[in-house]
Amino acid sequence: MEPLKTMGDVARIFGISRSTAFRMKKDQSWPHVRFGTEIRFTESDIEAIVQMNHKTPAPPKTTPNVGTRANRRRNKQ
Repeated sequence: MEPLKTMGDVARIFGISRSTAFRMKKDQSWPHVRFGTEIRFTESDIEAIVQMNHKTPAPPKTTPNVGTRANRRRNKQ
């Protein structure tokens, strides 16, 4: 059996505070194991949390040619 991580361990892994980790667990319904009042996480739970929060990068923004200078350049050609 893999070792279980505490909420403090998970917060350190993600580089966030314990209070933020508790809030995110509540808001996002993080997978976890509960023993009475104790909350523990397996390695697979941590991987699932990472996948839940994985975002794909946004496409690069392109600036449209709008404005006086751009209109003058376009009219010269």
